[in-house]
Formats: sequence, structure tokens, C-alpha cells
Amino acid sequence: MSRLPILTLLLGLVIRPAAAEELPAGRSVFVPAEAGPLRLDTATGEVSLCAGNADDLGCRLLPDEARASEAETAALEERIAALEARIAALEAENRAAADTLPDEETMDRVMVLADRMMRQFFGMVREMKRDMESGEL
Repeated sequence: MSRLPILTLLLGLVIRPAAAEELPAGRSVFVPAEAGPLRLDTATGEVSLCAGNADDLGCRLLPDEARASEAETAALEERIAALEARIAALEAENRAAADTLPDEETMDRVMVLADRMMRQFFGMVREMKRDMESGEL
């Protein structure tokens, strides 16, 4: 018979009374590991490393990467919220600018410039036509 099942059983008998004080019965599972038995809280998913002897047994919660990254996640969520607010403000500004039409004075100035440009263009076309007819071109 292998030593591992016997050691696990004995360790389970030693650890169970200490674990029963902390967690409801059936809520934790013990798994043997090289560093010592691991206690898995089946309700929360927390993993603790248990160590000590029968008189002084304790389980220490192992650091969780998910818990460590909560602060990073919160910072990223803040940044996303700030960027979304900035995008909304820029879109509102863009809509406001698109909704404003030029006033009548501005439109009159544009039309005067367009008229002047067209007159100059057609004047150039007439001159070129005369030059072609006279053979100067």
C-alpha cells in the first residue's frame, strides 16, 4: 500500500478539527502538495496552505492573482469611463458644430466670391477663344 493515501488520511484527521472551526462542514477540500496540504474553500475558491503540527496547526491564505489584479482592473475601468466621457463630449461638440448653419452675411460673401471667380474664369475663356480665332495661340 502506498504511503500517500495513508499520509493524506492522517493529515486529514489532524487538519479537520482545526478546519471545522473556521468553515462549515463539507465546505473545504484538502489536497496534498509538496509544500504541505492545501485547503480549498469550495464556496469562495480561496486556497490556503496548511502547516504546523497537531498542537499548532494553521492555514494561511495564498495570494490570489485575481485579487491582486482587482486594483489594476479598477484603474482600467476608471480610464475607460474617462475615455467614454471624452468621446461623448467630442461627439456632442461635433453634432453642435454640424447643426449650426452659416449666417446670411457669410452666405452673401461666399456668393459674391463665387460670382467673381466665375466671371474671371469665363473672361479667361473668352480671351483664349479670341486668341485662337486670331491665330495668336
